Amino acid sequence: MYTASTNCQIKSNPNQVNPKFVPATFGATDEGKITLTAKSQESVLIKFLYVNASQAGVVDDVKIGNQSLNCSDSAIDLALFKPSTQRKPFVGVAVDGNIQLTVDVSTDAAADVSAGYTCEAIADAPSMNEQGDAIDKFFGLGSVSVPAGGSAQLSAQCLRDCFIKSLVLSSHDAANASKITVSDITIKGRSIFSGQSGAGIGIDLFETQTQDFTLMINTALATNERVVVTLASSAAAAVTVGGGAYCE
Repeated sequence: MYTASTNCQIKSNPNQVNPKFVPATFGATDEGKITLTAKSQESVLIKFLYVNASQAGVVDDVKIGNQSLNCSDSAIDLALFKPSTQRKPFVGVAVDGNIQLTVDVSTDAAADVSAGYTCEAIADAPSMNEQGDAIDKFFGLGSVSVPAGGSAQLSAQCLRDCFIKSLVLSSHDAANASKITVSDITIKGRSIFSGQSGAGIGIDLFETQTQDFTLMINTALATNERVVVTLASSAAAAVTVGGGAYCE
């Protein structure tokens, strides 16, 4: 979160009524896609972004002005933005009334989609350039169809230096989630698994209900470095799996 400027001080007078939310457009996906937009009418610090959809899917990009909050070349699973998630989609970027916020969403099937931002009023918003790497908030891993009885990989390349914190993986088929296993995760070409050959971790461990502190990756990535998640399935049909990480 940007804190360097005295202009970014939160208005904290409890007797004064200030904005706490920035609403976004909403609607149904057209051919599986929709763009949600929002714009505050005054200077605010955007705190959290929540996106709710009636189908699973991904956030192709989330932007403030023309600045993407995604540090990778892949989409971010919608699970990271669920209102029910234990791990919160924090933004921490100041905006004024001239900056539009956009969220591009793709769903697996036709869906109703809505979103909203929580915020705090501030005296004045610094420019996006002044806020620098405050925009580094997410690292998308995209989504992949894991074939029945087979394996597949989520793979994403870092577009700018960032620091990965906690990792989220989500099965888009809840009934078969227990049949998806994470057989390896490599960061910068090295596995972060330390165990015997042929073992794995159930994808349920990485779902959004898991407490943040148990899944801290805490690894710095440089531009062009890659994160790869290898998945295996024992399901009788293909299962779509998506993922992403919170970062800074």
